[in-house]
Amino acid sequence: MTQQQQQIIKLLEERGHEVYYGKGGYFVKDIGFITTKQAQKLTGVEPQKREHKERITAWGDYATIAMLNGRRA
Repeated sequence: MTQQQQQIIKLLEERGHEVYYGKGGYFVKDIGFITTKQAQKLTGVEPQKREHKERITAWGDYATIAMLNGRRA
């Protein structure tokens, strides 16, 4: 569980909600399932910045097969 998820759960529990983390969001008793984005708006937590990674192109035998099949690598 990330630090942001722990922070959201803590803030919702401080408001008196019973919270469980699930894939893609949170289940809040008496409210239902809310997405991570909805939970961020509800608690005022700012979204985490995403890191951009370099694209890894095809190499070796896979690159040859991808080229012959017309797939962009």
